[in-house]
Amino acid sequence: MIDWNIFHDRGYVISDKLFNEEDITSLNEMASKLDPSIGQSKQGWYNYLRLHEERDNGVNILNDIEWSYFWSHTPLDNPIINEKILPVLSEICDLAFDGWDWGWQDTNRYIVQNYPHDESQAGVHPHFDAPYIWPQMPEKQMAKELQEGILSVTFIVPLMNFTVETGATGVVPGTHKFIWDTAKWNDAKDYTTQFFKDNYVQPEVEIGRVACFYGNILHSVMPNQSDMIRRGIIYRGIRQDALDEMKKYELG
Repeated sequence: MIDWNIFHDRGYVISDKLFNEEDITSLNEMASKLDPSIGQSKQGWYNYLRLHEERDNGVNILNDIEWSYFWSHTPLDNPIINEKILPVLSEICDLAFDGWDWGWQDTNRYIVQNYPHDESQAGVHPHFDAPYIWPQMPEKQMAKELQEGILSVTFIVPLMNFTVETGATGVVPGTHKFIWDTAKWNDAKDYTTQFFKDNYVQPEVEIGRVACFYGNILHSVMPNQSDMIRRGIIYRGIRQDALDEMKKYELG
């Protein structure tokens, strides 16, 4: 299914072919009709509130905004996702968490839609995933506070081929091996961004495969230099003690 030695060493891995192209094509068609939930346009960031205001003012938020990329909520009742994709991802999580209880991050069931754009229009924004960093509470550092071990695994299921041209996710191999001090994350953004630009790779992922990476590998959405919208489904499994902390502090 996946090469665990590569996963542990690099912090990311591309799976064997797990899903058939017909199912993935069907999901891509479904995703093309979903409205944005949050996202980056060529004119700035749209959060939930701003999108609701735009919709209330008669704006077609899917077609009237010049998007660089956005995230849509994944439907909860899709049989392909529920019966074919999630069981496979769950099996990988069971092995990755190695006996620890875990669960899905319910607030992070998204389909990312990456529109044609270049770096000047949206930049790159290297980051870690939950529960490794909280921009609203950077002093909360679960990697230091909880028992040692993997806290999260993120999956991207491509709905079309992920290539460098279409903006495959950028990652810095090996950065998951360190415990990063995130207390001054916002102050260090310029350094972190330059470090990312100097060291990232963009693993390509063909339809039917899955990109898996640890939540504490430095990664970013990348410019889409093609003429098509590149979509992928995102799910994240999180260790249960971290989920409990998230609930306690009302984090994501």
